[in-house]
Amino acid sequence: MVKQRVTAMRKQVEELIRTGATLVRESNGLPKSGADYELYNSYPTFNTFMKTSEERLNALMAKVTKSIGIVMRVPDVGSSVEHYTECVIEAQDNIAERVSTLHEVLKKADKDEIVKVPEYITKAAPTNRKTESEISAAMKTFSANIGTVLAQKFRERREEAAETIVHEKPQRTYNIPADNSAAPFASKLTVKHHAIKKRAGIVLIDDDESGRKEWNRSETETEEEHPYMTEVLHFKVPEEQLKSGETRKFKPLEKTPLTMVDTTEKLEALKDVLNSVKEFSVDLEHHQVRSYLGLTCLIQISTREEDFLVDPFPIWDQIGMLNEPFANPNILKVFHGSDNDILWLQRDFGVHVVNLFDTYVAMKKLKFPKFSLAYLAFRFADVVLDKQYQLADWRARPLRSAMVMYAREDTHYLLFAYDSLRELLLKQDAKLLSDVYSECRDLCIRPYKKPVFNPKGFMTEIKFRFTLNSRQDFALTSLYRWRDVIARTEDESPQFVLPNHMLLALAETLPRDTGGIYACCNPLPHFVKQHTGDIYKIMMEARDVKLEKVELTAREKINAQEVRGVMNESMDQLTSILNSKIDFSHIKFDEERGEIDIDKSQVGNDIQQKDCQTSLLSVLESSTVQNMESMIIVEEGKNVDCKKIKKLLNELNQFVTPYECYTVMMKEKERLEEIERQEAKRKKLEEGDKPKTLFSHHDAAVNRKAEFDAKLLNVDTVKLNSNETEEQQQKSPMEVDKDPPVFDPSRFSDDQLMSKKAMKRKRDAARKNIDVSVVLGESSSSDPKRAKTSEDKKEVEDFDYGTADNSAFEKTVKNNEPDFDPFHQKYRVKNKSKKNMSMKKSSNRQGTINYKK
Repeated sequence: MVKQRVTAMRKQVEELIRTGATLVRESNGLPKSGADYELYNSYPTFNTFMKTSEERLNALMAKVTKSIGIVMRVPDVGSSVEHYTECVIEAQDNIAERVSTLHEVLKKADKDEIVKVPEYITKAAPTNRKTESEISAAMKTFSANIGTVLAQKFRERREEAAETIVHEKPQRTYNIPADNSAAPFASKLTVKHHAIKKRAGIVLIDDDESGRKEWNRSETETEEEHPYMTEVLHFKVPEEQLKSGETRKFKPLEKTPLTMVDTTEKLEALKDVLNSVKEFSVDLEHHQVRSYLGLTCLIQISTREEDFLVDPFPIWDQIGMLNEPFANPNILKVFHGSDNDILWLQRDFGVHVVNLFDTYVAMKKLKFPKFSLAYLAFRFADVVLDKQYQLADWRARPLRSAMVMYAREDTHYLLFAYDSLRELLLKQDAKLLSDVYSECRDLCIRPYKKPVFNPKGFMTEIKFRFTLNSRQDFALTSLYRWRDVIARTEDESPQFVLPNHMLLALAETLPRDTGGIYACCNPLPHFVKQHTGDIYKIMMEARDVKLEKVELTAREKINAQEVRGVMNESMDQLTSILNSKIDFSHIKFDEERGEIDIDKSQVGNDIQQKDCQTSLLSVLESSTVQNMESMIIVEEGKNVDCKKIKKLLNELNQFVTPYECYTVMMKEKERLEEIERQEAKRKKLEEGDKPKTLFSHHDAAVNRKAEFDAKLLNVDTVKLNSNETEEQQQKSPMEVDKDPPVFDPSRFSDDQLMSKKAMKRKRDAARKNIDVSVVLGESSSSDPKRAKTSEDKKEVEDFDYGTADNSAFEKTVKNNEPDFDPFHQKYRVKNKSKKNMSMKKSSNRQGTINYKK
């Protein structure tokens, strides 16, 4: 069906492309603006025809865009080409955005579930038959403004939320008991139907021909013992269920009667109906936010002719009578994902299942691309399920019509899907059907167990973003224990009492007052506000703990990593499959799905071996290949070239895999480490037990001989200068015997031998003594400064101050001539007044003082 629709859509797209190409070709033949258009437009007939055509095209574009939910801004008749282009581009952008949105929705749905998309938009999505009113409503939704649509949807959801608010918990309204203690779970089964063996600790009351046994509840019944252990283990699948049969088509929902079971009389009638049929389908709706252990809110049961919805709240203690049809080995029960449903039936009602067929297990055996109930109904029944109420609050009463429809669809198509899956399993391999029943038997035998409180359970439940110290660890442990106690007492889930992120915030910050506690818990939970004093006491006790660093034990780290699916610090569950050291090439193991086919019918041969033809070993091991010609495929009429095969095998033999390279490298590394250990051991034996000479600052400097590393200084490559060799030859024989100088300054640069300050002084001196004449190509004799400096370098004669005449310095200097002014005093006084006047003028003119001369 889907392939036919896809083919039809492809043909429509191809036809649309051809039509568009024809339109472009025809439009190119029309008169263009700036050429002959003005001439043709001068004729009234042509002008009228063009206006009529423009109006018709505008109406056609508006109609097309409106049909797909896009409102186009249509230009007026006679608008410019640029305005038309702008409007068309805007419409194309809106269409592309709508297509992208729908594509993202379908892409997301492909990973999870199938979404309802109106058929008039995609022309390919499978939808249920809608009435004309539903189609018109959908047309209005997709054609209207998106803001109006979102506002309308928001109002509808708000009204739905107001209708589904639970003002009082069903546990209190209907007096439903809840055993949240730490004691082991005790089975609620009071009447055991279709029993085979009497168990220890059971008081037998009645035993008739039908195998019905009754007993009083015994205290020895614990959660470790399954009441139907013997019956499930000795169960044999009826022959009718292992043979091919008729695939009975389901009835439409409109023609299938629905019965609401909420009284004891209706429940007894339902029990009689189920005892009279050969198979029926079951599903449960569960709630666990406002209950510690969880609460079954609805039971959906469907037969071939009728649908039933069981409201368990009013008849909570009487639902146990359904154990008779559920435990009957001759009646088939069809579930989808029954691993939790079976445990919930045991916990709340004492109902146990025998003879189960789980469609989820069958889909995994057939290796379907997806395993959801929505995909199952779509593939076999061609129906799209609306899963928006999957996480709804099913405690609300009365149930809305949409929720009732959702609950019916969960079981209405399961029996038809069972028939289809059975035929596929038998067609593929008759043994697969037996394997499905074998895995379903394991699901039925699982007993319900209460959750056990672990004081360090937060290590596996919460992912930390920081390392805990002793105070934070004490606070987190105490809050975790307090949360569990309150949840058990009030029959609430721990997450409802105090969410994990708030729990972690309190342990991290350790608030000092009530305001700090409220700041860490926003929005404030009811039980946190009610027990603020207990939380404040825990915070104060945590602050009194000695501050230390907390190190996790190896066992705690391993447990936390196993629960999170992490094998080590840098590997998660997905990457561990890729880095697995186990070779699955010889067994039937699907590395992508992580499944191993196990044959439970044969003892001692659990894992099924692959055939030689399907195994990779048949290709890698050349010894198993008897005929070389089977290794290559050639065209008809051509001979097989065995030389190519031999050459290929030789290349394969010479090829070294990365693992073999790693093995060789590790062996070489071990060999080198062993050589180093032997060398260290030899040196230790040579040195013996001689005491090592230790020096201190009290010893003479002569006794502390400097030692240098020959590898770093390259002593062996040190070469002495020729002058040093001549001096060494002239020295006495005693001096020659001395060790040659180890340190050679010529081998090092100035940066390595001198400090920063010394290097700076050296650069300054070099800069002062630089000979510019040499750089400019001039001779030093032509430079007067150089000549002057050369004269200055002459030796200065010593002056004898004792023989000098000092009388000239004792006379006062006096000269009556008017021009005599040795210190230029007249000039200074004269210029001082001029300078002051110029400064005043400049300050008045510019507002600033001018200090220039």
